[in-house]
Amino acid sequence: MRMRGRELLAVLTMGCLAITAVSAAETPSEAQLERLMQMASQTPDRPDHDYVSNSLQALLQQSQDLKLSREQTDKIRSITDQYERTRRDRETAYKRSEMEALKLIHDNRSSLFSIETAVQKADQEHSKLRMAGIKALREARDVLGPEQYGNWRQSHAASQLAQGSPHQERGEQYDSESSGSGRVAPH
Repeated sequence: MRMRGRELLAVLTMGCLAITAVSAAETPSEAQLERLMQMASQTPDRPDHDYVSNSLQALLQQSQDLKLSREQTDKIRSITDQYERTRRDRETAYKRSEMEALKLIHDNRSSLFSIETAVQKADQEHSKLRMAGIKALREARDVLGPEQYGNWRQSHAASQLAQGSPHQERGEQYDSESSGSGRVAPH
């Protein structure tokens, strides 16, 4: 019984020391926060956004094979250019809000409410970015005729399978049965 008392005393002592060490930890310095935010801003984006750009570029590259008119090609090029501008703006807003959330998370004086608000803002910015991609793909799809869309979808799906699609990059399997569902983006 005496052995258990000593073990309990040792565990309690270690626990108190651990709590003291955690409470004595200083808030990160400005240099540490700057380095953290710089690292966060350089992290690669999700493949969904690249998927949209790659899909639009592939559509333009296949314009002759799909027998797109000059008017269709110009519309798709305009949609692509607009999406790229919107993407840059949305990615900047998203990264800025993510960095603000990180800064609050690492500031011991920040309230949980302010952290939650910052995280929700970052999620909203990311949703806006995703929706811009979905909108661009739908606009491009609407420019195509039904036969052109069917041909593009087949060739694009085949190239995605050959290269490894964004689904596979996230560990998902390609579902060939959903290929006729009209779903254009992996969102």
